[in-house]
Amino acid sequence: MKAGRDCSLRRLLPAFLWLISGLWVAVPIARAEDSHTPLQPVDCPGTLAKSEQAACFILHVPADWGDLSHRSRELPVMRFAPLGKEATKSPLLVLGGGPGQSVIKLAGPIAENLKPFRQNRELILMDQRGTGPLSGQVQCEDAVGDDEQISIDRVAECVKAAEADAYFLSDYSTDFAVQDYRALRYSLKIDKWAIFASSYGGRVAQGLVREDEKGIDRILFNGPLFVATRFFDWNPFELVQQAIELCNEQEDCRSTYPDLYWDFQRLPFDIRKAKMPKDSFPADLQAYLYRNRLQAMLASHKLRAVPADITKTALSVQQALEQDIEWIAPSPLPQSMKGIGLLMHFAIICAEDIAPLADKSLSELDQPLQMAFYRNVCDRISKETSHTVKLKKGWQKASKTKKPVLMLNGQYDTIVNPQSAFETLKLYANGALITVPFAGHDVVSQISCARDIATKFLDGTAATKLDNTCVGDGNVAFFGPSEKWLETEAH
Repeated sequence: MKAGRDCSLRRLLPAFLWLISGLWVAVPIARAEDSHTPLQPVDCPGTLAKSEQAACFILHVPADWGDLSHRSRELPVMRFAPLGKEATKSPLLVLGGGPGQSVIKLAGPIAENLKPFRQNRELILMDQRGTGPLSGQVQCEDAVGDDEQISIDRVAECVKAAEADAYFLSDYSTDFAVQDYRALRYSLKIDKWAIFASSYGGRVAQGLVREDEKGIDRILFNGPLFVATRFFDWNPFELVQQAIELCNEQEDCRSTYPDLYWDFQRLPFDIRKAKMPKDSFPADLQAYLYRNRLQAMLASHKLRAVPADITKTALSVQQALEQDIEWIAPSPLPQSMKGIGLLMHFAIICAEDIAPLADKSLSELDQPLQMAFYRNVCDRISKETSHTVKLKKGWQKASKTKKPVLMLNGQYDTIVNPQSAFETLKLYANGALITVPFAGHDVVSQISCARDIATKFLDGTAATKLDNTCVGDGNVAFFGPSEKWLETEAH
C-alpha cells in the first residue's frame, strides 16, 4: 500500500477548524489593564464583531524551558473584554484540541460559541507553541494535500527545514505548553482563571493542575483527552455497532430499516467485490474508509443519519455489482488537518500516544491502520532528527485536586474514548461527569443543553449539584431514507 494512501485514514482531530482570514488590524483595547514584559502589545488579527473588544499581545517564552538563556518563541495572545459592564468572575482560558489546533485562527467562532460564558468574565486565548500564525515552518501546511492526504516525505522535509532554523521538535511538548500558560497567567497578572479545555486541551489542563493549581478557579472539560488515555488504544467502531443496535431496539427505526443489520454485515464484502474508478482507493481499502465515514458521522453528532446512510450505501453497491459498473464511494468525511500545526502534532502524538504502545503488534491494537501510519511518520522523524520530545518519568499520572471540575462528553464520541472519563473522575473530589446521550465530540459547541449546564457550572454551581435533566435519556428520532441531510451525499 502506498504511504500516501495510508494518510487519509488518520482523521483524529476535533472538527470545526474554521479559519479567520485577514490582516492584523487595530481594535479597541479591553478593560483589563495592559501587562508588562514579556508581553508585547500588538494589533489584533482579522476583523472582530462590533460587539467585541480585545487587547492582543505577543508572549515571549524560552524555546526550551530547561535552558532559558538561548532561543525564544513568540506566542499570540488575545484578551477579550466581558460582554457586560464589568468582569466580576475569573477570566476563562481556552485550551484548544488537536494537538495542533490554533485558537487564534478560531478566535471568531470561539468568541461567538462561548458568549453564554462571557457576560461577566474575560476570555483569554493563546496559541500553543507550534500552532497558529506565528508557528512558521513548524506548521508544515504543504504536507497536507487538497485531498487531505499527508505526505510523509514532506513532513520529513519540514523537520529538516525547521531544524536548520533552530526550531526543534523537542521544543513542542505538552510539558512546555503548561509552563507557557503558567507564564501567561503571571504576565497578565491574573490571580486565578477558569479553564475550558477541549479534547487534547484536557492534557494541558491536567498539567496545569500539577504545575499551577493555585492559579485555577475551576475546570470545564469538553470531550477531553486525558494523560492516561491513548488516542488509538480503543475501538471507536464499537460505537457504530451500538448505534445499529439502538435502531433495532426502536420499533419505528426497525420497521423503517428491517434489513439494517444484514446490510451492515454484508457491506464490507460487497465493497471489496466492487469495481473502483482508476483514481480512487482500492476496494479493500474502501471498506475501511466507509467504517471511518460512519465513525465521523457519530463524532459530528449525526447519529440519526447512520441507518439511512448504511441502507443507501448498501443499495448503491448492490446496484453497481448487478450492473457490473464502477461504484462511486461516499466521502469518508475526514476531519480536516489543514490549519493544524503538523510538526507539533506529530511531536506530541509520537511521544505520548505512539511510543507507549511500541511493544504491541498491529494485530493487538484496535486501530491498526492508524497506528501503522503514525508509526511510519514517527520512525521517519526519528531518522531525521534526534531532537524529539522526551517525557518525564510518571508524566501519564495526573494529579488530584479539590478544585471544582465538570466533565462533559458525548455518548457516541468516536474521537476520544468517552469511557476514559470515568477513571479520571476519581482524581477530582469536587468533580462530576455528565455524558450527553446520542451526542458526539465537542458537546459544548454543538449541544445547547451542554452549554446551559456549562454556564451554570462556570457561574459557580457545584458540579455535583448541576441540574442535567435537559440531556434526557429517551429515544432518538432516526432520519428516514429520504431526509434532506442525505440529498447532498454522493454514493
